[in-house]
Amino acid sequence: MQNRLMNINHSLRQWALNQKFLHGRMSFICGPRQIGKTTLVRNHLKIINQSKNYHNWDSLSLRQEFSSDSFFFIENLSLPLSPEKKLPAKDRHWVVFDEIHKYPGWKNILKGYYDEWKNSLIFTVIGSARLDYFRQSGDSLVGRYFLFKMNPLHPHDLTDFVLDRDSVWHPKEAVIPFPEPDKAFQEAAVMLFGLNGFPEPVSVGTKEFYERWKNDHISLITTEDIRDLSQITQIQKLQTLLFLLTERVGSPLSLNKLKNTLGCAHASVKNWLEALKRVYLVFDLAPYSTRLKRSVLKEHKYYFWDWGLLEDPGKRFENFTAVHLQRAVSAWNEWGKGNYQLMYVKTKDGREVDFVITEKDKPYLLVECKINEKQLVRTLPYFKEKLKAPIAFQVIQEPGFLKQVDRGTFIMGKDRFLQILP
Repeated sequence: MQNRLMNINHSLRQWALNQKFLHGRMSFICGPRQIGKTTLVRNHLKIINQSKNYHNWDSLSLRQEFSSDSFFFIENLSLPLSPEKKLPAKDRHWVVFDEIHKYPGWKNILKGYYDEWKNSLIFTVIGSARLDYFRQSGDSLVGRYFLFKMNPLHPHDLTDFVLDRDSVWHPKEAVIPFPEPDKAFQEAAVMLFGLNGFPEPVSVGTKEFYERWKNDHISLITTEDIRDLSQITQIQKLQTLLFLLTERVGSPLSLNKLKNTLGCAHASVKNWLEALKRVYLVFDLAPYSTRLKRSVLKEHKYYFWDWGLLEDPGKRFENFTAVHLQRAVSAWNEWGKGNYQLMYVKTKDGREVDFVITEKDKPYLLVECKINEKQLVRTLPYFKEKLKAPIAFQVIQEPGFLKQVDRGTFIMGKDRFLQILP
């Protein structure tokens, strides 16, 4: 399993780092801390014999080198005398900058590099929360890069599956492949659900290690990362909020109730939730309401990128599914398949379906999570009819299970469901 982790995240390896897909633009790769971004890129450079082209701006020696020679990264590269000469993609060198966003004036530096050498080099920039946050201020890099977010591991990443983005099912397609997962895929799905989707805990494979890793991971992010990206000083209350959220996964979140529990202002709770999203601890889903009367309009649902934080099996199962749906939506958007969004649907009379995927505000796919329920829940066909969604899935734990209830309506095991997601 550890050797297989050397090839994690096929979708990013093949497409975020594919110069043909990027059409000359830089790729920005961000995502949660310790998700494997640097490992991914350095392994790619090693495969193509360009390991020397990785540059970490956290390094004091690199910053000193930059101060004496701003074009330090091209010294040992065979480049055309004129930067305007366009090289074929196969002849271009990769240049990877890790944590460059921590350097003052990084956007203008990167803009200068790209504008001069975009015809000869393939630039990749790696970073976590701060890269994603800082890139949004100002527009000096607009039109020069595509952003890719690295997501937690999928069973595909731990098996010999090779992803072809042109053959992967997505909601606009009428025909859905339902291959039966092999034993390796099923084992990978079980292991990921039992631990989490971060490479290091998965490579070790024990819950004891994960518990230690989890505590360090949360402590690091809620102190260092949040300190760097915000002016929040009440870190203990923010950490309390984080653990209160574990009890509320899968339910629309009332900020008024949270402010009373925490003894703080409504604005503080909202600010802390935004900070937790910014550092990739949680993500939120908005309610879908366009085609529904008396739908929930304001309250968002929150999920953790690390589903291992949840002890309750039902909440963990829903959170696990949410992460993989979010990953699929990101993939379809990044591959230019459409403009997809993951949401949930609920009416004020209590009817609800866990997830709805929309494309340009039009529902395409409904997903309901039920650990052991092999009978179709009533809300799924109800909302399928109301929203005119062509496809609906009820996902359960049982490996290999597949039942077509009606046209476009299925009950299926989580392994079969994961098999059709990128």
